[in-house]
Amino acid sequence: MVTDQNHYARAPLKWRIHSGWAARIIKFAEEVAVAPYYRTSPGQILKLAYAKWLFSKYKLNDPIEFLWTLGIDERVGLDGFGRWRHRLEMTIAEVNSGQGGVSLEDGIILYGIARALKPRYVIETGVAAGVSTSFISAALIENGTGELYSIELPPEASDHGVQNDGSLYSWYERGAGWAIPPEIRRQMGARHILILQDVRTALPELLARLPWVDLFFHDDLHTPDHMLWEFELVWPHLRPSGALIADDVNFGWVQFCRNLRRGHEALCNVQRLASIRK
Repeated sequence: MVTDQNHYARAPLKWRIHSGWAARIIKFAEEVAVAPYYRTSPGQILKLAYAKWLFSKYKLNDPIEFLWTLGIDERVGLDGFGRWRHRLEMTIAEVNSGQGGVSLEDGIILYGIARALKPRYVIETGVAAGVSTSFISAALIENGTGELYSIELPPEASDHGVQNDGSLYSWYERGAGWAIPPEIRRQMGARHILILQDVRTALPELLARLPWVDLFFHDDLHTPDHMLWEFELVWPHLRPSGALIADDVNFGWVQFCRNLRRGHEALCNVQRLASIRK
């Protein structure tokens, strides 16, 4: 009788484990199915699955712990964040998933890195509604210095249905960065430069103009080859101790870190947002 009871007691847990794996497999299949890149490059599907498995091994849930892996003390990185937290949470709430935007956890990391490094030149690729822009800008306002260059496709180029990575955006109807709070726009002023141009043209031109880059954040087209291209292009321009950050990392990040001979610390991530410092 005891054996039978134990068997029945364990059954729900087994069912939850199996159903959990089934849900992950279904979600992965859906992600691949909607992305033209993976439909036309079936060999990349295995690399994506491998990368996701790697990132699951080194996943962190606490953004503060993640900042520590980068050598950033939260007392420095999150200084002044309390003044902005409620407004930034409202910004996230205003932006639905179809318009693209980082989570609160990701935003805390972006703020923490930008606040701690006190960068002179910051570049982000992918603006969408402007959630990540808002977190980075809040940190630059607290710093009292620093310029943010945000690159996004112009509206006429972004309204082409499903992107190569499977993304479908509707933010273009209201303009790139529409959700950036007015007080952040006002206080950043000319220190925020929005570049509405294809990143493959805009990024090389911008890097040629700037003396160096202190912080780079990738959040535009999430295909491995495009991400690897951005990382390899920016890395030589990144100053020592500067940070390269990427959201929705995939095998492109794995390959880039391998090329740099970085260890497993480079795979630490929060919701597949990862970063390394030079």
